[in-house]
Amino acid sequence: MNSGKILQPTQYAKHKYNITKPIDFEVAVNYAGALMAIAGADGELAEEELQWYIEEQELLFTDPTEYIEEIRSFHWKNVNIKELLGKIKYDFPINFRRAMLYQAIKMSRADGIYEDREKIAVSKAAEILGIQHSIVVSIESLVELEDTSDRLRLALLETAV
Repeated sequence: MNSGKILQPTQYAKHKYNITKPIDFEVAVNYAGALMAIAGADGELAEEELQWYIEEQELLFTDPTEYIEEIRSFHWKNVNIKELLGKIKYDFPINFRRAMLYQAIKMSRADGIYEDREKIAVSKAAEILGIQHSIVVSIESLVELEDTSDRLRLALLETAV
């Protein structure tokens, strides 16, 4: 079902993920729901995890207010990940499946803990999406590297780390 609503990408979206076309609102909600279910696989969607995603959306889309309200009210605990992932199709020059796992890992780590149940949920999502385990490990390593680089930058600039 398509409501006709879309999210317009920002320059940041183009720079970070090469998103150059508008995103269907309902597809984006399903995407967010899958990410929340993965990050909440440990039984809780920590506020830091949800806040990471919301801040990312504020950078990616012009006026994402309605979208953010929709995600905040999404009932992620009762979703069937396989069914939800089947509803997600993007048409832009990026491997959205890998981007989704990247964001799921970033979101899951936002509370400072990448818990085993979250890792298992990422692996299951990867399997459903047809992504090899070696790619998942590579994405996890990239996220760790980015986090380390951020801490290094802050330390070098003599800010509180």
